[in-house]
Amino acid sequence: MICAVVSARISPNFIEKIYCVRQIPREAEALDINIVADFISAACMCLPGTIVAESGDFYNLETWRVKSILGRDFKYPETIAERTAIEMAHHISVAGRRLIMDRERRDNQDG
Repeated sequence: MICAVVSARISPNFIEKIYCVRQIPREAEALDINIVADFISAACMCLPGTIVAESGDFYNLETWRVKSILGRDFKYPETIAERTAIEMAHHISVAGRRLIMDRERRDNQDG
């Protein structure tokens, strides 16, 4: 799996500036809240600001619980710009996963 992080300055309607984009790959046999939280924490390490993620990413837990698990400020998207940033990260992670899968497929064919 791939975690994509977009560090950006946003206004309510627009992404004003992208500071950083990261992709972190990780293998896991199964997923639970602890694995997801560790994965997202590692991907966001040393990036300032609030983590914004879809509620399904954290098993629909209340915001205060996710904040306590992550140990930093967190919220679910409320604005168009926050939703756009999440959509951008989603497209980046899908593209990264496809690149990894294509490379593995080529390596196995050359094998």
